[in-house]
Amino acid sequence: MASKVVVTGAGGKTGSLVFKKLLERPGYEPVGLVRTEKSAKKLRKFLGADLAPSAQIALGNVNDAAALDGVMAGADAVVLCSSATPKIRLLSLLLVLLNPLRKLLRLAPARPSFTFGGGGIPEKVDWLGAKEQVDSAKRACVKKFVFVSSMGGTQPDNFLNTIGRKKDGTGGDILLWKRKAEEYLIESGVPYTILHPGGLLDQPGGKRELLLGKDDAFLATQDTRSVPREDVAEVCVQALSLDEATNRSLDLVSRKEGEGAVTTDFAELFRSVEGTCNYTAMPR
Repeated sequence: MASKVVVTGAGGKTGSLVFKKLLERPGYEPVGLVRTEKSAKKLRKFLGADLAPSAQIALGNVNDAAALDGVMAGADAVVLCSSATPKIRLLSLLLVLLNPLRKLLRLAPARPSFTFGGGGIPEKVDWLGAKEQVDSAKRACVKKFVFVSSMGGTQPDNFLNTIGRKKDGTGGDILLWKRKAEEYLIESGVPYTILHPGGLLDQPGGKRELLLGKDDAFLATQDTRSVPREDVAEVCVQALSLDEATNRSLDLVSRKEGEGAVTTDFAELFRSVEGTCNYTAMPR
């Protein structure tokens, strides 16, 4: 019997890759959760003519407990790919284009600024929305919860935390809200795998050596701070069935293409690092 796997944030770049891989793989019956019909249409287009007709796509908001309970009923696993998405401020982009003129005038260069539109701020999506997903998964007696988070959560001053932050200090802190949700998942008792990918690359997967680590140690290196989205999606799918991945929180990056041996044994990948990320010293 196929395992029902709910993929939240299935309309996003990483979530759509996870959903597609599960559709292509025998033994899984994925259900993709997206917020709008527009996202559903975009996902079906991404899947193509071969996969779209069989795709189960549900509409719902990750902050809506009733919607989550409906889609998670009978689920064996969840892959959380939902996240607040920053958007560039158009005015700031215009100012960046004027940097050559600013240089002539001996003015400091302008930098692009970002915001979270549509009410999808990190606290609402990455903390409260993730919390609702964990609660719903627990009510559904889900056997595995894979959480796609991000590296940088040990760094309160990380640039990503400044996105959307207001002058009064509120807003922003996307990495800290994600970490709070991770801790909530760990304490929930639901079996989990938490992944902290480095910088996400829109490049083909299956062509690099993947590396797992802990506690943002990779951020101190120059060459191993990113990973293709497609490889992140593959690790998510593999984590669903690997005991080596259960109840572990790990960072994920890749070597450059052509360096090292391409990762094919994912059980060995999870065995390559001992333990799990340390949350006792995490900022709160």
